[in-house]
Amino acid sequence: MSRAFTDLREFLTFLEKHGELVRVDAVVDPKLEIVEISRRLLLMDGPAVVFNRVKGYDMKVVTNLFGNERRIGLALGRSPDELETLGEDLARLKQPQPPANPSDLIKLAQLFAKGRFMPVRTVSHPPCREIIWTGEQVDLGRLPILTCWPEDIGRLITWPLVITRGRQGGPVNIGVYRMQVLGKNRVIMRWLKHRGGAQHAREYTEKMPVAVAIGCDPATILAAVTPVPETLSEYAFAGLLRERRVETTPGWVPDLPVPATAEIVLEGTVDLAELAPEGPFGDHTGYYNEVEQFPVMTVERITMRRNPLYLGTYTGRPPDEPAILALALNRVFTPLLKKQFPEITGFHLSMAAASYRVAFVGLKKGYPGHAFRVMMAVWGFLRQFLYTKYIIVVDENVALTDPGQVMAAMAQHCHGERDLVCLKHTPIDYLDFASCQCGLGGKLGIDATTKMGVECETVPPNDPGVCRHNAVADIIAAHAVITHAHLWFQGKLAVVGVDGKTPGRGMLAAQALLQTIPPETGPRQFWILDEDCRLDSWDDLLWSMATRTDPGRDLIRDAATGRFAMDATRRTLEETGRQWGKPLIPDPETAAKVTRRWSEYGLPTV
Repeated sequence: MSRAFTDLREFLTFLEKHGELVRVDAVVDPKLEIVEISRRLLLMDGPAVVFNRVKGYDMKVVTNLFGNERRIGLALGRSPDELETLGEDLARLKQPQPPANPSDLIKLAQLFAKGRFMPVRTVSHPPCREIIWTGEQVDLGRLPILTCWPEDIGRLITWPLVITRGRQGGPVNIGVYRMQVLGKNRVIMRWLKHRGGAQHAREYTEKMPVAVAIGCDPATILAAVTPVPETLSEYAFAGLLRERRVETTPGWVPDLPVPATAEIVLEGTVDLAELAPEGPFGDHTGYYNEVEQFPVMTVERITMRRNPLYLGTYTGRPPDEPAILALALNRVFTPLLKKQFPEITGFHLSMAAASYRVAFVGLKKGYPGHAFRVMMAVWGFLRQFLYTKYIIVVDENVALTDPGQVMAAMAQHCHGERDLVCLKHTPIDYLDFASCQCGLGGKLGIDATTKMGVECETVPPNDPGVCRHNAVADIIAAHAVITHAHLWFQGKLAVVGVDGKTPGRGMLAAQALLQTIPPETGPRQFWILDEDCRLDSWDDLLWSMATRTDPGRDLIRDAATGRFAMDATRRTLEETGRQWGKPLIPDPETAAKVTRRWSEYGLPTV
């Protein structure tokens, strides 16, 4: 039985009773200081936090709400291991099937019984309308909106639930799209083209009504980041999660209901003809993003509860709060995939790889080439996998949450000519600097399964041989740009470091390694990283794969020997035609201040 929290406040009280929330009474600055505190709390698996006194504002700020999987489970009345049941419910909703046995019949009956919680309940006098600002009262400067990183262009609303509906009706969509503040009543709506809000926007020729809720009950927040079927509203799924109907109230536009217990609600219109440059802001890639044009929303009304709470977060190189949520959603995706493809035994999106750009898939292999079918199936299954750059398929006995085991399978079973499929000019993340074209780039599928049947006859058996004692010295000597190397799995896989300054250094190293290292005694695959990465860190390798490669351009294969090399280094403006983002580094003065004041905050120590 899940626990239904009526609103954010009830959830915070529950967390506090269970030691998962602390309150800070010291005065803190919404510019950088709150995020630096929150970042450290998340890294130490610390509690959610309520900042009672925010410099320049009379509102409290809540952060780190979903900073670990325990709190996500608590929000839903489930342990983290029970989150797969959500995926099973979603799978039944997405693709209903007649029950095959009594157990299936019981589960289907239970799901249908929960269906009574899916319609919303309309409330006439909701808490979110206790205070109403209109006209000249509307001023976003009165909200303690955070500045997250030192080179952010401005303040950023980071936990907005953006509520839209298509022009012709249909289900309400709730999505989370960051919003840059332009002025007292204007924000930029950064919705990507494949997301529900942007899809609704394409139906409008006139201004589009939009509502934004900040600080909702946890089930509604989590529903907004879950891949629900497109025919189902996130409100309906939130009711399913809560096992209690979501209360809404008619919006400024009656067709756009808003959560009745939200702390703050913004309502207005998006002018699709008015675009403004968005960014740069620190992002989940670990860099400041490129400046891009997105539509502007005019806020015409702000309503809120008495003594409202402002809910915020930040994004940066994982781990961050969105990455923790994505880790929990791994458990939801798996039943969805298994329902459609029973041969898939497991699925894991690596948090280190910007949460969604590298997927590990477990396979109960049935025939030669099976892994390639699964790759294509995953890429085409959900919109959430549109931006997954790498899919690595392994045998069912490989632990997908252990990148070392996945990479060991790749080193053991992968032949560069037989087992890699490279796709070019596919949709990728707009925030991916590695590609030459914004939004288009390459993907790589890697078959790291045990080979069977004719797969073994396609090429000579992949015998990695034994590396010589001085293999590292040979690798470093292959080219002047190479500075160091680390060998894995008895020398089958090499992670190679380069100087970080020479243009084209990664490709120079890759070509030299394939040409000079003897295939009989050297590694079978080379991954080339920049000097800022640890060569003995799977997290750094996965992050470089996710953020610094375009497989369609950066992969080199030696067809005769089955060896391959991947250039996973940063690119220059001359190489890609795009300006590479600056890496995210906390502001030194703010970091020093937070260190100095930590005991004053009353927060737990590491």
